Amino acid sequence: CISNFQNQKIIQMLSLVFCFPLLLVVAANAPALVDAFGNNIIPTNNRSSELHRRRAANNIIDRTMSTAKKHKMNGGDDDSPPTRPHSIRAGFVGCGTIASAIATGLAAPENGPHLARRGFSVSSICVTRRSESKSTKLKENFPELVTVCDSAEEVVEKSDVVFLCVLPQQVDGVMRDFSEKGVWRNDEHTLVSLVSTSKVDDLIQKSGLPRNRVYKMICLPAIAEREGCALLQPASKADGGENDPPASIDVKSMLEALGGCVECADDDRMNTLMVTTSMMGPVYGVMRNNLNWLVKQGVPPEDASYFVGRSYLSMVQDAERDCQDPKRFDALIEEQTPGGLNEQTLTNLEKQKVFDSYDRAMDAVFSRLQGKSDGSLPSNP
Repeated sequence: CISNFQNQKIIQMLSLVFCFPLLLVVAANAPALVDAFGNNIIPTNNRSSELHRRRAANNIIDRTMSTAKKHKMNGGDDDSPPTRPHSIRAGFVGCGTIASAIATGLAAPENGPHLARRGFSVSSICVTRRSESKSTKLKENFPELVTVCDSAEEVVEKSDVVFLCVLPQQVDGVMRDFSEKGVWRNDEHTLVSLVSTSKVDDLIQKSGLPRNRVYKMICLPAIAEREGCALLQPASKADGGENDPPASIDVKSMLEALGGCVECADDDRMNTLMVTTSMMGPVYGVMRNNLNWLVKQGVPPEDASYFVGRSYLSMVQDAERDCQDPKRFDALIEEQTPGGLNEQTLTNLEKQKVFDSYDRAMDAVFSRLQGKSDGSLPSNP
């Protein structure tokens, strides 16, 4: 509870002022914001307490989520008869933040029913030791599922679905080692690369796997809690592969069970949508700037941080509802009070060409992803 009357007035005014312009940014940034709030609302080192909080939050969202959205996320009607799950042996070559998040999403017991409705179960998860802090934590959290391996080759040998999560400069060396040691099994393995610079056709050539078993994937850490939305790029169907054996796993369906998935037909579509994931940092920057402004006005830092996190969370939850409707964000903006603080703040930001700056930043990132530039913009004079 914030006792100082002046601070209360400042916070109440700021919550109104920043709600409206955020809606223009949130279309590209909901996964990033949701990931931010989990660390801002109730800090805790107790995993069971954190999962309990997450489940409670998800229950609130579920009660307000559209029927169509819940139907899609749950993989059909809850009353549909269960099918025999396809058992997944997942392996992670490289165990950084994203690898740990995907592994957590697959291993978390509360996600099991969602995977089962899509026809999956997870029998084992193998990870490389590095980064050791991440692999050790996974082993502690899921001791019956997770095995920490001393070599990447061991991970591949013990897995059916292999997630490649190394640095871009390491890809060629890792794939060369795999090829020389003959670790790939064409009739069993599926390769999913999380390396942002990967090209699907290059991965097919370097692995020798059938075209329908090689993918590029991009996601945010929120996938650990079935939040956010993954991007998935399969090989182009126009480039052959008619004689390939049947795919061993429906990767898109698996990712839909972990929160959502948008499939990208080619590199251009993947690069375009990847720009949205690059807006995670800017959204955190907006929230930090908001917090710092409050502190300058005399609001205690703890109150400011808590209020910013909770307020932006409520905005994102409202925006996420029915977000498959392309007009959803327009409708939210139109709901704002004419002549009110939110409308005025949006007008002021437009006059300052703030959203033009956002466009230029996104154009620059897109140019970098296309290999046309380094993504830098000149400083303002």
